[in-house]
Amino acid sequence: MPTPYTTRTTTDELISGYAALINDKVILTTGVRSGSLGGFFVQSIAKAKPAWLILAARNADKLAKMAAEITTAQPEIQVRTLQVDLGSLKSVQEAAAQVNNFWDDIPVIDVLVNNAGIMAVDYQLSPEGFESHLAMNHLGPFLFTNLIIKKIVAIKEPIIVVVSSDSHQLNPFRFYDYNFDVGTLSLYLSDDSGLDTTR
Repeated sequence: MPTPYTTRTTTDELISGYAALINDKVILTTGVRSGSLGGFFVQSIAKAKPAWLILAARNADKLAKMAAEITTAQPEIQVRTLQVDLGSLKSVQEAAAQVNNFWDDIPVIDVLVNNAGIMAVDYQLSPEGFESHLAMNHLGPFLFTNLIIKKIVAIKEPIIVVVSSDSHQLNPFRFYDYNFDVGTLSLYLSDDSGLDTTR
């Protein structure tokens, strides 16, 4: 059992304590690029010698740069990149098909880290017509996880990590207006406005 950690615990101490859970594992992480939280995470766990690091992100050039940084620092680590835009359900389906149908040399995924996400970007809709935060932070990761689930549950003790924040506590999810079609105006309408705000 690893030593109890505090706010002063270093990354190297964490990696040392959890090395047995990382060593020789296949770990797929989304939202990976140099200088980001995802990038720092994969560079750190590479020190514990996983079998494979699968780096997933939207930008192919940034993925290639991240992969090169890892293999330069840890040349014995096998690295593979996966281009996927989690804000597009079509892109998610294509990426999952690549993992499932063309990666015979990676039959299982021990750890999936759903790290990719956006916050406070300008209002826009995904290619399928969903508000971008909902598409990128929720629908895309949910679909991706379920599409590759056979490779995840092919091992005895799989791990799925979802990186998030507690911002959801600021306001409940508005199922009646998930795309903000009604917008903030609904907050100022009376209970007899005709909107069903209980859903």
